[in-house]
Amino acid sequence: MDIEQLLAGRADMVDAELASLLIDIKPPELGAAVGYAIASKGKRIRPALVTLAAEAVGGKAEDASFAAASIELIHSSSLVLDDVIDKSDKRRGRETIHKKWGTDLALLTVQILAALSLKIASRDPRLMNAIADSLFYMGEGEAMELVDYATDKKSYIDLAFRKTGCLFGSAAEVGSLVGGGDARQVASLRECGNHIGIAFQVRDDILDCISKENELGKPVRKDLFMGRPSIVVIDALNSGISLDTMMKCNNGELMHIVSESIARAEELARSEVELAKSHISILDESIAKSKLEELGDFIISRSK
Repeated sequence: MDIEQLLAGRADMVDAELASLLIDIKPPELGAAVGYAIASKGKRIRPALVTLAAEAVGGKAEDASFAAASIELIHSSSLVLDDVIDKSDKRRGRETIHKKWGTDLALLTVQILAALSLKIASRDPRLMNAIADSLFYMGEGEAMELVDYATDKKSYIDLAFRKTGCLFGSAAEVGSLVGGGDARQVASLRECGNHIGIAFQVRDDILDCISKENELGKPVRKDLFMGRPSIVVIDALNSGISLDTMMKCNNGELMHIVSESIARAEELARSEVELAKSHISILDESIAKSKLEELGDFIISRSK
């Protein structure tokens, strides 16, 4: 089974958990918005990470499906909030929730999604700390973007951890807890997830520069035009390329003038994946461990 087949299978497992949550949300408009957010699914990479982490310590994917659903709900809530803050009209090729129902209902959707995540996670109280950590760090990450926190590689990595890496880390942590991992295994898998998540964010920044909107399913060059921190833009600025020059470029021109910055970003993504792999070297060899390593490679080669 290749990694995309695995992701599809784990997505079906999580979707079955999520389907039961949509009953009896009042008023109907809020229920519709929550259902729309849950249905707007990507590859469900974070839930797959939960289940693989559980298997990597000897557990079963099926037993971790509720924890995977909890992580996916946090991810969904963060996307709705991102779109409100960024005033984005499209997400995965569809209208965003605030565009369709308005900002007020979108913000309430964020609250309901987070509440549902906590409700599911409470089936195993050991998971609550990891879920709370991800919510806290992601809030810091959103604020850091707004105050231009990241201006160099070091501060960017700190931001990327909070914005994206922490939820990947929490995904691996809750999976290993449900799977029965010991303290050393849980810590190692959490660090693996953190670094995979940072690599994911770096790849997102690269795709923002090199993709077309119809391929990516959301606006491209958004980071550049909104002044959001991107490792490619940060590196280009620190290499002497002005923001004004970059903003005047079309996609092809931008790719050309920041090609060296893109190459350095690709190297950073690879190094983060290698760090992720190093953290799980303590685990016994297994199919799940191999798939975790494949997942890291997949993340930095994906096209959307």
